[in-house]
Amino acid sequence: MGNEALWASVRSGAPFKRGQPVAGPMVELPIHVSLPHDRSAELWVDHKPTERLDSTIRRWVTTLMHDEGITAPLGRDSETVSARIWSRQPGRLAGIMVADHLMREWMPGATWDWMAGDGADIEAGKIILGIEGGREQVLAAERMILNIIGRLSGIATNSLAWSRAATPMRVASTRKVHWGLLDKWAVHLGGGLTHRLVRGDARMVKENDLTGIVQDGERRPKAIARVVRELNLESTGAFIVLEVATIDEAVAAAEVWVQRMGDEGGQKRLTLMLDNMEPEKAEQVILDLNTRKFRDLVIIEGSGNVGFSDLETWKNLGVDLVSASGLHRGTSPLDLSMLFEGA
Repeated sequence: MGNEALWASVRSGAPFKRGQPVAGPMVELPIHVSLPHDRSAELWVDHKPTERLDSTIRRWVTTLMHDEGITAPLGRDSETVSARIWSRQPGRLAGIMVADHLMREWMPGATWDWMAGDGADIEAGKIILGIEGGREQVLAAERMILNIIGRLSGIATNSLAWSRAATPMRVASTRKVHWGLLDKWAVHLGGGLTHRLVRGDARMVKENDLTGIVQDGERRPKAIARVVRELNLESTGAFIVLEVATIDEAVAAAEVWVQRMGDEGGQKRLTLMLDNMEPEKAEQVILDLNTRKFRDLVIIEGSGNVGFSDLETWKNLGVDLVSASGLHRGTSPLDLSMLFEGA
């Protein structure tokens, strides 16, 4: 889009009110309430940030500004400029609330209009933000605003692609995040599950945990069965994940869990994480669990070096979800640009 066409588009638009970013439509995917691997309600409710997310936004914005050498609000200088941020490519927006907080707290005297909000799907050439302020004030904040919206929108856009490719299986992010809860929020806006926000959100028994649990001379399937039998269900968090490496381990864990739920009259489900398991072996695990009618109380999670190209394989195997850092790590940012009027 040329500069003249860009500004004509701006003038003909109907912007939203200052300081009130409007959330876009959320991903049109089925929400599997039966899966507990999502903590997004701790961050985002009715298209608004929770206090927990608000606190994260305040901390991250302060850190980003300080890293830029800006430790006090940017006073408005005498020369006024008008600028617009627009997208060079289609995608799903995230980070609008973060950029809005930056402008409210760090750009006194500036005014702005949002043309789209968090969760909105946009086309290339879409005007996202119109801003008026002092020239030096806008220039000083430009890179942070573009970085925030571009990076988080890149994660949301990538997560949306993963979510659509995986349906009806679900995709979840891992805790290998760079921007903490902001990354998790962006994954949610793209239709992905957050998995754990912090370590204590769920009880996960993984390889390192089992190393200290297995007794001398004890076979791993027996040790895993013992761990499942002894789990304190009062302190497991929102869900329980047990990493298994073989068919025998998976069956042993599921068998004890189903028996325990029957004895205790419980309906809580155990997640078996097939970490770095070859598809052929994973297929046999799922077949065995289905044959023994354990799946009502057992969730199957694929994990370990799962890439976008692997989604079709895992989906065809019949797992409930896969967890992967590829939703949010190393994603390309949405390509955004700021243009001053008259440029």
